[in-house]
Amino acid sequence: MPIIVDKEAVRQEILMALQRCVDKKPLTNISLRDIAAEAGMSHPKLLNYFESRDAIILAYCRYTREYMSEKCKLWFDGHHREDYPSNLAYMNAFMEYVAEGKVGEARPNATTQTYVLAHYSGDVKELVMGEFAAWRATMESCLNGIYGPEVGKKEAEAMMILISGTFICNYNNALTGAINDNIIGYLSNLAKS
Repeated sequence: MPIIVDKEAVRQEILMALQRCVDKKPLTNISLRDIAAEAGMSHPKLLNYFESRDAIILAYCRYTREYMSEKCKLWFDGHHREDYPSNLAYMNAFMEYVAEGKVGEARPNATTQTYVLAHYSGDVKELVMGEFAAWRATMESCLNGIYGPEVGKKEAEAMMILISGTFICNYNNALTGAINDNIIGYLSNLAKS
């Protein structure tokens, strides 16, 4: 009897292998053989799932787009504004999640490198722009659901800038993380007259 292979599960494992490779060296230096070895398969077997390294990178960009939008929506769906004492407390709780995530959450950690690669590759740029457009629409929808229609694209974009910076800084351990529970609160201190 032939073995039934879940092709989508194998493709996902290859994307996670790419992600693990990024922990070891820059994305531009990763070969198909590196990814295949990290996935525990032969190079020819990997080619049954992706025809090139670029195809894997593009699939990873799509995965990131879906992941970011899905996780933001899930957080807002699972955390209701009325359960927090203020808008500030609510948004700080969201930003703390962005900074630290949940235990065991497998976050896409090659996003920084794909964002840089978008500057050099038209295909990656198109996907990254699509990623941010989808993410902005998700953020706008979530914020509208919480704060009403007076909150729009500009607030969603401002949140995306803050989320991206927080995600990147925490992933790279660039900052202490000591402010993760009050990120927006510290910013609001700067806006006080």
